Amino acid sequence: MRRTALFLLLAIPCLKAPAQFFQSIGVNGGLTMAREIWKVDQNPNIPTPYYYNDPQKWKYSWNAAVTFEFINSDMWRWDSEIQYNNKGGVDVDKTHNNKKLGMNPTHLCWNNYLKYRFDAYRGVPYIFAGPRIEYVLTNGLSTFPVNRGNYNKLQLTPAVGAGWEFITYGIIKPFVEAVYNPDPTSLVPSYHVLDLRMYNQAIEFRVGLRFEIRSGKETCPKALI
Repeated sequence: MRRTALFLLLAIPCLKAPAQFFQSIGVNGGLTMAREIWKVDQNPNIPTPYYYNDPQKWKYSWNAAVTFEFINSDMWRWDSEIQYNNKGGVDVDKTHNNKKLGMNPTHLCWNNYLKYRFDAYRGVPYIFAGPRIEYVLTNGLSTFPVNRGNYNKLQLTPAVGAGWEFITYGIIKPFVEAVYNPDPTSLVPSYHVLDLRMYNQAIEFRVGLRFEIRSGKETCPKALI
């Protein structure tokens, strides 16, 4: 009876303190490597335009984001981001002395990732995956031998990544991570005109800081049974 009363006495504070859902806020930014993948709808009666066969190369630019982290769990987290990103690529125009033409669309993204964290002695490694809703802010198109029109304003893309959070004793947690963000050819292309479809492909290398919310993280003592 005395042990039962002691257990109830120790459990009362736990019942009154709800789990902390909002975990942290953070900022991050870094390098974006982007290129475009061109797909041509072949018509046997119409020759493929020469410029559709131009090589596509990586373009180097930057990204930045504000991150909100949710779910009170040691292993699982939900990250929601508002991100500014540069995509596009470099088209090497073979018919004009290999002149490089830049495509520089800018995107405002709402990213949502389910993140799984591992226990490690010197840090917290993690993996994550989830969808992005991207709004094209600017086309950023160079002079091009075909009327390219506009990119689709709203785009849905997946992203997967991995990162490492460094162990600190304060509320500030530095981290590094890499993200792969393709346009699957099964989805609506980023751009479509005539018989040409273009898909973005991006790799991001990011560094950032996460600021933990400490309230509500107190642990309850174990009951003596």
